[in-house]
Amino acid sequence: MRLEVATRTPPKHPTHDPSQVLRVARSYYLDDESKVAIAERELLSRWQVARILEDARASGLVRISVGDPAEIDSVTGAKITSALGLAETIVVGRSRKLGLEPSLDSVGEALARYLSATVLEGDAVGLTWSRAIESMAAHLDHLAPCDVVQLAGALTLTGNRMGSVEIIRHVARLAHGTAYPIYAPLVVESPDIRRALEQQAEIAACLKRAADLSIAVVSVGTWSEEGSSLYPLVPAKLAQQAAAAGAVGEISGRVFTGDGALALAALDDRVLGISAEQLRAVPHIVATSYGAHRVDATIAAARAGYAHTLIIDSALADAITEKLGL
Repeated sequence: MRLEVATRTPPKHPTHDPSQVLRVARSYYLDDESKVAIAERELLSRWQVARILEDARASGLVRISVGDPAEIDSVTGAKITSALGLAETIVVGRSRKLGLEPSLDSVGEALARYLSATVLEGDAVGLTWSRAIESMAAHLDHLAPCDVVQLAGALTLTGNRMGSVEIIRHVARLAHGTAYPIYAPLVVESPDIRRALEQQAEIAACLKRAADLSIAVVSVGTWSEEGSSLYPLVPAKLAQQAAAAGAVGEISGRVFTGDGALALAALDDRVLGISAEQLRAVPHIVATSYGAHRVDATIAAARAGYAHTLIIDSALADAITEKLGL
């Protein structure tokens, strides 16, 4: 069987007739045809078929839903909202059909639903990186036209995982908006290097846009090697100094204590991204947090103004209510 009909190298970003895109998508997703068979019939390469299918999903032409959506505990959410002075708390509970315990993916799916219903055309949406936000990007199938801004320096992952830049570009493409990525590391070797990077035109434009957001989407981490994507990137001495200074959590690269203050200036000066003051000035901050072990970090983040809408799992919600005596 002939695998490819085209003899020339396919263009980097080919354009295709909309009727062909629909035909290819229907053949693959509804008729269970192989990419090879579709490529041969449509006079395309397998690469082009794969690209069409990817674009069909990114544009919303094809939407795939696999899973068991979780229940939302509005009663517990209302208690936490009142106690922490939030605008809203979404508590993700067991799945509706199978009764499974909420997972990190459940939180990511709830975040995707929330953003789809909340983001308005013309908004500027800022994103940091976390596993919950990576999961959100995988679940998101549509978003109002908006610009998407990276809030902090890049985290790069191996394999099929989406790092910071990939998430920014993926969400911007879904929203038919402009992506503002940061092609520089989250933590740099010195404050001087950070300042030099901030003066580069592309990074300066991104940080300027980050200071004028409609919505910021962040995640709460604990100050530990397993609980924060920042912790493993920081020199061990600085990480230990931050812990000794009372660090309990981290959000978008900013490490804070139990009262919400920045834990260590020497560490903060080496982080590239939106500042703590700029983040707290964003009109609407949506924060995710997962796991009962994040209870102290989550309470501190909420009280410090790092969250207006909180999306958490039921185990963390129970830990918060117990901690606060609700």
